[in-house]
Amino acid sequence: NLRKVDPALPVPVETVTQVVDRIMAGRLGSEAPLAQQPIAGEFAPRPVQKVLIHARGCTAVKLVRKALEAELDVVLVQSDPDMDSVPADMVRAAGAAGTVVPIGGNTSDESYLNALSILNIAEAQQVDALHPGIGFLSETPNFAALVRQKGINFIGPKVMSMETMGNKSNAISTTMSINVPVVPGSHGIIDSSEKALEVAERVGYPILLKAVHGGGGKGIVKVARPEQLHQQFHQVTAEAKSAFGNGDIYIEKCVTSLRHIEAQILRDRFGHTRVIGLRDCSVQRNNQKLLEESGSTLLSEQLRSEVFACAAKIAEAVDYIGAGTVEFIYDVPSDAIYFMEMNTRLQVEHPVTEAVTGIDIVKQQFLIASGESVEHLTASETGYGLEVRVNAERCVIDGDGEVTFMPTPGKITKYQLPARDDVDLISMVDEGKTVSPFYDSLIIQIIIHGENRIDAIDRMRSYLETVVIEGVSTNISLVKRILSDEVFREGDYDTTYLPKFLNRIDVPALIDEIDEASGSRGDVVDLDSLRIEGSQELRVLSPSTGVFYRTPSPSEPEYVNVGSEVEVDEVLCVLEAMKMFAPFRLTSCAGASGALYPAGQRYRINRINVSNGQQVNEGDLLFVIEPLAAEPRP
Repeated sequence: NLRKVDPALPVPVETVTQVVDRIMAGRLGSEAPLAQQPIAGEFAPRPVQKVLIHARGCTAVKLVRKALEAELDVVLVQSDPDMDSVPADMVRAAGAAGTVVPIGGNTSDESYLNALSILNIAEAQQVDALHPGIGFLSETPNFAALVRQKGINFIGPKVMSMETMGNKSNAISTTMSINVPVVPGSHGIIDSSEKALEVAERVGYPILLKAVHGGGGKGIVKVARPEQLHQQFHQVTAEAKSAFGNGDIYIEKCVTSLRHIEAQILRDRFGHTRVIGLRDCSVQRNNQKLLEESGSTLLSEQLRSEVFACAAKIAEAVDYIGAGTVEFIYDVPSDAIYFMEMNTRLQVEHPVTEAVTGIDIVKQQFLIASGESVEHLTASETGYGLEVRVNAERCVIDGDGEVTFMPTPGKITKYQLPARDDVDLISMVDEGKTVSPFYDSLIIQIIIHGENRIDAIDRMRSYLETVVIEGVSTNISLVKRILSDEVFREGDYDTTYLPKFLNRIDVPALIDEIDEASGSRGDVVDLDSLRIEGSQELRVLSPSTGVFYRTPSPSEPEYVNVGSEVEVDEVLCVLEAMKMFAPFRLTSCAGASGALYPAGQRYRINRINVSNGQQVNEGDLLFVIEPLAAEPRP
């Protein structure tokens, strides 16, 4: 039964009696070597006719579209909040060719990460293939092994490839063994802050502490000075263990001026490798990509050839099968490239490569999984591709004066995305649809094809002027400003571009633009409107849609209780939206003329109106508070 959960569980080599006899004889350790359980169904290509799509949002839209185009029967699993989603509607509209199956739950843990539920649905629906999508379980080797043990075609690489490249430390060791350049660092797991200090002194500051199983901008922190290392090491270790179930950390030298380059690969079971294009993903915020480009002439022909060769060597070294992405750091001052990581799955930004190569990457995934070859596949880039990620988020200036972006789930009240020949749209929203607070903030991918970089930028800028989305705030106003910025248009920047850009623009004006575009201007709140008639009490309303938590974690005490006396800058609760946790204070509430609750005033909590873990909408009542009289001076 345990092996059904973990196919790689070692095979028993002793009976219980033998273990007891050995220990009683004073021999604590066994001399018998561990025998690894052979993993069944490592890769068994077969024709795909009915596929379970394990995805949500934009990814599900793209996969459902391509599966139906290929005349496949589709089974789409969706959580409770996603049962009314755009991809679910697409599958229902397919009639007998489509089935939407609820997996229950709201959060990822309750739904999309529930591997056994996914497997049970796959068996019950009698699918012959499973596409793991992007994120969730798509890079989990044990899940892939379990799928194949059920006799279902997992559309992805071998388990061995996933285990090797999914573990960042193993991936670096593998690439070093085939002479692919890597960033200076520990090149292995660091098990103590003392060891981390030794490595940091050797490679030089600043350094990056990186979680072995990290990804998506999580599990990575920059350390600039030795005195920061001890605290940061233990913080990242704890965060990694919580987020990824593994607290292993390694160290890399922090390259101070870099571009983020990706190579898209396709490889079949016959050993034919095709590197079909490069992407530049250097416009980022907190290690999350915002714009992606394909057709870039950033690299010299020599470096470009080196990237292609390194990507192919890595794919061949791990006998990769399917679509994958090898990511590189381009060290701008040194004009050198270093291997960063390999994603053993489809990437969100894959459509921008499709735009310039004409190769349908998802179609190739289905064909490779069916046993087809890419031997005769040829790729040449034509023109320039640009992709924008539209996120449901608003721009705010926090209490420290820093510019940040907060998720804005909610209901779409107006939606216009005009069709255009040079535009590819992947949208998970529509008028009347709700953006859930339980998942990430990506709601639309817009992909433009132009003759060259400036033409693609201008086409994207003109298209965004025609887009209307109201009901939730989006980052479209920010993107339009970026596309008009001379530094971006000239292409002379690195991955620090976006923070620097935000430091030199009029952020309050940007906030007004975002609010106006979302249709939220004019929603004025003042202190008088919050007073409860006949008393001194005041209402405290939720500033956004999210999930309400009274404690920082289940094992810790509540921030406040009824009767607590608080200052305006004390944390009252945490609001979670789209995987981001925002501490809520009275200073978080802004009115027409600034802060709603005056600084220096103390309040008593008279009522807590929401239960722990409850979803709240913007404007919902969270607390009832009462101002306290100022204490007399002695």
